[in-house]
Amino acid sequence: MARYDVPATPENYTIWYAYVAGSDPELVKALNVVISNHGTFTPERNAEIYERFFSRSRLDQTVQSTGEGLESAMTRVLRLLGDFDADQTAYGHKLAQMSGALEGGSTAETVQAVLRQLRQETRAILVKNQELEHRLARSKREIEQLRQNLESVRRDALTDPLTGIANRKQFDQRLREACAAALEDGGAVALVMVDIDHFKAFNDRFGHRVGDEVLKLVARHLRNQVKGRDTPARYGGEEFALILPSTTLAGAGVLAEQIRKSLAEHSLTSRKTDLRYGKVTLSLGIAVYQLGERLDDLLQRADRALYLAKDKGRNRVCTEADLPADAQAEVPAFTTAKLDRLET
Repeated sequence: MARYDVPATPENYTIWYAYVAGSDPELVKALNVVISNHGTFTPERNAEIYERFFSRSRLDQTVQSTGEGLESAMTRVLRLLGDFDADQTAYGHKLAQMSGALEGGSTAETVQAVLRQLRQETRAILVKNQELEHRLARSKREIEQLRQNLESVRRDALTDPLTGIANRKQFDQRLREACAAALEDGGAVALVMVDIDHFKAFNDRFGHRVGDEVLKLVARHLRNQVKGRDTPARYGGEEFALILPSTTLAGAGVLAEQIRKSLAEHSLTSRKTDLRYGKVTLSLGIAVYQLGERLDDLLQRADRALYLAKDKGRNRVCTEADLPADAQAEVPAFTTAKLDRLET
C-alpha cells in the first residue's frame, strides 16, 4: 500500500489484504491492470474497488430482507384466501340448511325466519368479503413496494452511484452479451475506451468536488451522444467505456471523434463564482471484437489504442489500426464456440 500511496484506511486495508492473500482472483486481476498501466490509486478509484468487490454483503442483506418480506406477505395472502374459502363453505352449508327448512311445506312464520337468517348471513359474508378485499389490497401494495425495493437494489448493483451510468459490473455483463450476440449473427461490436485528459490536475487544483463534477459531465456527455443498444459505462476512476453493438471500426471512429470534438468546444465554468476551470478533453481508443477471441484481448487492444492517443498528445482518437503491427494481438481462428466459450 505504501508503494502505491494507498492510505491505510480499513476499506483499503481490506482490499490489499485480499490482494496479497489472493483470495479473489478478479480483485487481483483488477489491481494488476491498474498497476501494469501505471495508474494511480486515487480516493475515487479505491472507493470504487471497495464498492465493487466488498459491498456484496450489503446488497445480499437487502435482497434477503426483501425476500423475507415477500414470503411474509405471501403467507398472509394464503391465510386470507384460506379463511375466505372456509367462510364461503360455511355460508354454503347454512344456505343448504335454510333450503331444507323450506322443504315439505312452510308456514309464513318459517319463511319470515329463513329470510331474516338469510339476510343476516348474507350481510355477514359481504362484510367479510369487503374486509378480505381491503386486506388483499394492502398486501398488493406491500408486494409492489417489495418489488420496487428489489428493482432498486438491482439497479444500484449495476449503476455507478456518482455518474448514474453503468458501472464496471454492468459493463462486463453488457460486453459479454454483445459479443455473444455477435457470435450468433456474425455482427460487429466496437469497444471505445475513454480517458479524461489531465484529470488529476482538476482534483489537485480545484478539489475533488470539481473532479466529481467533471466525471458527471463526461458521463452525461457520453450518454447524450449514444443511443439504442449502446452502453456508456464508468470503467474505473477517470476512465469510461462505450460498448457499440453492430458498429464497425470506422463507424465507431466517427462517433468517437464527434464525442471528443463536441466536448472540447466547451469550457467548464462554476455557476456560483464564474470561475473558469478550463476545457475538458478526452483521449479515446477503439477496437472491434474479432469472432472467437477472448474478451481480454479486445480490452487490451482498445486500451493500447487509448494509451497511444495519450502518448501522441491526448485530446485525440486512435484505433487498433493505428497500433504498430507487433502491438496488435493475434486473433485466433473462429470456432463454433458460443457464449460458454467467451472468456473475460
